[in-house]
Amino acid sequence: MRNQIILTLLGCAMVSWAWGQTLTGKVTDANNQSLPSASVLADGGAKGVFTDFDGNYTLNLSPGKHTVDFTFIGYLKETRQIELTAGQTLELNVRLKEDAVMIEDVVVIGYGVQRAKEVTGSITSVDSKQITAVQTPSFEAALQGQAAGVQVSQSSGIAGAPSLIRVRGVASVSAAGDPLYVVDGIPITQDYFLRGNSGALNNNPLAAINPNDIESVEILKDAAATGIYGSRGANGVILITTKRGRKGTSFEFSSRAGLATPATLPNMLSTEQYLALRQEAWENDGGTGYVWLPNLTSAADDPETRKEAYLNALGTNTDWVDQTIGTGVKHAYSFGARKGGEDYNFYGGISYDNNESYLRGNSYERISGRANFDFTPTDWMTVMASASLSQGRNNRVDAAWSGGLGDAMSNALPYYPVYYDEAEISAGGDTLHQAGEYFLWFDEWGGTKNPTAVRELKRWRSTENRSINNVQVIVNPIEDLNIKVSGGFDYLHLRDDQYNPGGLSITTDLGSANRYANYVLNWNTSATADYYLELDDTQSLSFLLGTEFQRTDNYGYSLFYPDVTGPVFEVDSLLTDATEVNRTQNNPSQHSFLSYFGRVNYTLKDRYFFQGTARVDGSSRFGRDNRYGFFPSLSAGWVISDEDWFNAEKLSFLKLRTSWGKTGNAALPDYARFGTYSARDNGITYAADSILFPLQPENPALKWETSRTFDASVEMGLWEDRVTMELAAYHKLSKDVLMNVSTPASTGFTNYWDNVATILNRGLEFSIKSRNLVGAFEWTTDLNLARNYNELVDIGNYTPDAVSGGTNDSRVIVGKPVGSFYLVEHSHIDPDNGLPVYLDLDGNETYDYNNDIRKYVGDGLPDLIGGVNNTFRWKNWDLSALATFSVGAKIFDSSAKRQLGVVSGWNMRTEILDRWRQPGDEATYPRLTLDETTYSLPAGFPWWNTSLFVFDASYLRLRNVTLGYNVPTFSAVGRDFNSFRIAFNVTNLFTITNFPGLDPEVVRDFENAQDRNMSPNVTYLTPPQERAFTLSLTTNF
Repeated sequence: MRNQIILTLLGCAMVSWAWGQTLTGKVTDANNQSLPSASVLADGGAKGVFTDFDGNYTLNLSPGKHTVDFTFIGYLKETRQIELTAGQTLELNVRLKEDAVMIEDVVVIGYGVQRAKEVTGSITSVDSKQITAVQTPSFEAALQGQAAGVQVSQSSGIAGAPSLIRVRGVASVSAAGDPLYVVDGIPITQDYFLRGNSGALNNNPLAAINPNDIESVEILKDAAATGIYGSRGANGVILITTKRGRKGTSFEFSSRAGLATPATLPNMLSTEQYLALRQEAWENDGGTGYVWLPNLTSAADDPETRKEAYLNALGTNTDWVDQTIGTGVKHAYSFGARKGGEDYNFYGGISYDNNESYLRGNSYERISGRANFDFTPTDWMTVMASASLSQGRNNRVDAAWSGGLGDAMSNALPYYPVYYDEAEISAGGDTLHQAGEYFLWFDEWGGTKNPTAVRELKRWRSTENRSINNVQVIVNPIEDLNIKVSGGFDYLHLRDDQYNPGGLSITTDLGSANRYANYVLNWNTSATADYYLELDDTQSLSFLLGTEFQRTDNYGYSLFYPDVTGPVFEVDSLLTDATEVNRTQNNPSQHSFLSYFGRVNYTLKDRYFFQGTARVDGSSRFGRDNRYGFFPSLSAGWVISDEDWFNAEKLSFLKLRTSWGKTGNAALPDYARFGTYSARDNGITYAADSILFPLQPENPALKWETSRTFDASVEMGLWEDRVTMELAAYHKLSKDVLMNVSTPASTGFTNYWDNVATILNRGLEFSIKSRNLVGAFEWTTDLNLARNYNELVDIGNYTPDAVSGGTNDSRVIVGKPVGSFYLVEHSHIDPDNGLPVYLDLDGNETYDYNNDIRKYVGDGLPDLIGGVNNTFRWKNWDLSALATFSVGAKIFDSSAKRQLGVVSGWNMRTEILDRWRQPGDEATYPRLTLDETTYSLPAGFPWWNTSLFVFDASYLRLRNVTLGYNVPTFSAVGRDFNSFRIAFNVTNLFTITNFPGLDPEVVRDFENAQDRNMSPNVTYLTPPQERAFTLSLTTNF
């Protein structure tokens, strides 16, 4: 027994000697984020461990030299050589670099996930860091420059304004052309026109989504990727996956504060300049004496009255632009918690965001909360629940054509004062206006104007309550079979409250209040079954079958209260105690989708991949004969670099893929096929009875828009994937495109829906990621380019004027892009007489301005778009700069035709100083005139619609610059802070462009989906984008 004890003690001592040495440390990513479950293997796997939730590891090794490999899915392997002495504890912290190819090892696809290697469709992934790194009105704006073939046009400077996204061109005319947005598997409501373009702003259905809740965004571009969504995939699909819990307990907090200023300012005339030019125009027209001045005198007044008004006007020089803009203050806070155990995971987040724009009085506030919970009660069942609740509150101001800065650039003449400096007394001794009272005037449409007075006195608030919810039950009855049943509900309540006090009226002292309410209820249920079948060691099949039903109800009302003292949100008693209220019911609408779909994937030798999808969609928007549509797709991929015979020293990865598919579009008004009448309670009466009247003629033959797309690409990795790139080509032909065409007045209707157009989109996309420098100093470049050719191939027997882009002079012209500018072509200014010279349809010069000689003079679609992002890292510092660019597009400056045309009741821009003044002058703009007929325009119509105001919209913009510092890991208040980052960010630092106006990249307010498709690059007094300076802090602990 004694010998056995001695031997045991000796054995323990030997083990202690052999393994008493410890290697310990932490594994993180390039941003110092912990990598849980990373693999730490010594000596080829002889001994190894996984890191814990915080990325920490401890590995016991024998004395001597060892080779240690650190690996994590989606990151490049890091190998270190170490040497341990007896009893030594060595700390080794390792930071892994992203693998440009494998970082997207698993991507989200329609109704599932898939290894990136197996993907046969065109999908671009954007992670949460790329989205939250940029200060934007809402998350979709952060996608600009991140994906080839995805054109993101930034919104105006109005708080909460929506962006415009087009995936591989414009494929629709009157039906909606936006991509489908899917949040955690639920296609969400995305109606931009619930309130039309009231106040020169469209509703932003994406503003309620908190960017900090987003885990990743996948952009599906071709038919192989979008085909599983069938009729709703023609314009692309954007999948939004929110954060979920994970094992352990962790918290995340972020905050930011910043300032916003306009990226550029309008160059308006001063009083002295404006009066001098108006006097010149008066004299050019044969006038004598001093010119008459709008809202002060008239042409019929005697010369002394006009002189006195002119000289008095010189004493006032109001900078109306300065009156309407300032510096916006921004601040936001977000807190999230993750917790997980053996059978559950939880994520909860709450955020507050107050985003003031540079427009005085304008801000967008959002408070939101989210809870995602996953529970696995048994080995064969998982329940996943997601719920979000948000409120967005937009403190509105008038903008563009509606007022505010728009007035400052138009009817707010510099000689108008903000207030009356002294009391104004009538000849009879009556006080007309008190000193300090706002100076008000009428514009040419009869509206009461003064940007400062309207902002200070008017009360206007839009409130959106939004809740997106989803429950999924996943059952695994047998191995490799998953059955999922889900139900979702998207609730949207938009309430718009306005109060116009009597102080804004020239004719009355009474105030009035309005409330406009819209409700959208969106139900979605689906059931899917997927099965994985391994045929042998080299072959496998996976199957997906499913069905889906979606129903959307839309209804609303409006209330009008005369003779009140405040808005509804300030005077609650209005809803119950108002003595007089006018209630109008909106036309309610409803539509439903019923779908059946399937997908089959076949994999051979883990390098040959084939996929087929099919979907049958039924929509209540179409008649019985055309209610259902069939949308198939086929695709294949080949990873050539995995072939045994492949041996290219520098080419480490090579993949080819191709696809063909058919998708559809049914995004038209719910009752477009019906002959419809007005609502019963429409506010229009005769002899106290409501009047019903027809709105549109029926067309029971309406059917789906369909797009057939062919796509092919090659993906490459060079030098062990240090450089990766992709080149793709596509051809998309859309037929039976819906057009809401104008009808002859004799029909009693104005418009009629019909399937008539054919649209072609074809293009090339190129993207490259290069790790230019590695080591202590790192430099990474991401570049993407896209070239899209768009052509309206056919519009049947209709003329270009059959469909218009709102009031924007964009039309449908066969052989040209969708939404081409249809204007009279300007040739030059005649140096002899200073008159504008036009070109007729045959190219002959003429002085005659006539709508019959309108022609294609350009379009707003670019020839080339792209983005380039450079990231530099040194120790704990990083610097990134994202530049975006657009080449070849034109912009129609629709307000310039008044600011640079006939001298009228609008202020003008300083470019007008380059005008003709005497014979022999070579000038950009013609002789000044107060009489529009001088330019051959119709009398009383100063809207000079010529190509003189179509400009090159090419630009290079430094979109985003961020300097960040990552504080080393530390412990405080009993928690380990795995990351603590401080960053300073600037957006829209500068723009290089030849456009003389405010902003070459513009998304103005649109009247409807047709206008949104056809007028992407038309500006009309549109506020420019903002330049924001933001300091942010983010931490995980």
